[in-house]
Amino acid sequence: MVILMGGRYSQGYQLFQHLTVKAFLAIRPYTEQLVSTIQLMLGTGLPSFKGEGTIKRLRERFAPGVNERQAAEFMMGIIKNAHENMRSTVYDEFQRVCIHFFDITSFVDKYSLHSSRMVRS
Repeated sequence: MVILMGGRYSQGYQLFQHLTVKAFLAIRPYTEQLVSTIQLMLGTGLPSFKGEGTIKRLRERFAPGVNERQAAEFMMGIIKNAHENMRSTVYDEFQRVCIHFFDITSFVDKYSLHSSRMVRS
């Protein structure tokens, strides 16, 4: 994802960070309403909702008990951690390869091979 925004030091990535923090700060006052809504999902059997531990971790993600500046720093840490996380790096590479693959697939779909020359469909 970072590559698609132009890299870690690009204007696009800086905007992404700014808007993510801004959205996080805007939604924090609604933590309990969101948590209550998610609690309704606990009984569904969906794998992402595995009991009270899920609710506790969700509530902690909203950085309760800290001021707005500290919450913004907390979210910047989450963004940085996600960027530096190996799984995120691997997923970014997967996206890059997929984009390249779809570019090739689109090219192949656009042209068909007849004899030894390429003819536009």
